[in-house]
Amino acid sequence: MHEVRLFSLGNNGAVDQFSMGYWIAALSLGISVVGAVVGVACILHGSRSIRFRLVWLASAAVSVGGVGIWLATSVVLLGVHVPGSDVRFDAGSLITSMVVAFAAVFAALVIIGRTLHLPRLIAGGVVMGLGTGLSLYLGIGSIQVQGSVEISPALAAVSMTVAIITATATLWSVQAFQFPMARAATTVLFGIGVAGMYYAGIGAIELTIDPTAKAPTGLPLFDFVFPMFVIGSLALTVPITAVLVAPDRRDTAAIAENTRRVRLEAAR
Repeated sequence: MHEVRLFSLGNNGAVDQFSMGYWIAALSLGISVVGAVVGVACILHGSRSIRFRLVWLASAAVSVGGVGIWLATSVVLLGVHVPGSDVRFDAGSLITSMVVAFAAVFAALVIIGRTLHLPRLIAGGVVMGLGTGLSLYLGIGSIQVQGSVEISPALAAVSMTVAIITATATLWSVQAFQFPMARAATTVLFGIGVAGMYYAGIGAIELTIDPTAKAPTGLPLFDFVFPMFVIGSLALTVPITAVLVAPDRRDTAAIAENTRRVRLEAAR
């Protein structure tokens, strides 16, 4: 057992966060980074595209929100074991959590626009961060045990703050830096930020085990996350293929030509 006291269980002991081993945390970080890599590529293509911009942004939202955030944090929850109780999850809350993560990222990408603009960046970062934090709490709040589940407001606020900072920094970096090393650093820091948000958020959950309470009736998390892991992996092949094919390269020239015309008209 690898006990990490991130939950409060009264006098019943500590939750084992890594009952499946520490590799689950590494897998979660890897999923988050992969989702960010594909998502950043889609964002960059979306900034250059005219006809397919919303398609690129939707693909980025699936990659960053659906895979990089929701799937990554759901996978690491697989390692949670609560002594004295089975752990079950509410499927409806998990699905809602996934939808919120996608919607928050998509809305943020629409808000920030094509180029760096500080007010839009801040607004987008707040929307994405709050949505990400809400998605996390819908996910971990779906935990059902033989007893009660409560959330610490102070630690929940810390988790939300980490989420907003991570979201804003990621969006800023994508728009501000164009060279490959900066983009690589962005994806890694995004993964670390998502992990920080998760562990701050999971620390806000307080569980009290009651042996006399009814056994939880939800789904085992593996029964839900494993199919979503397979679907998420397959879903990433679509934006990856689109990035490799790059169907919007013709639009890049059109944008450049339109920009040149606007500048010429302004100079007259």
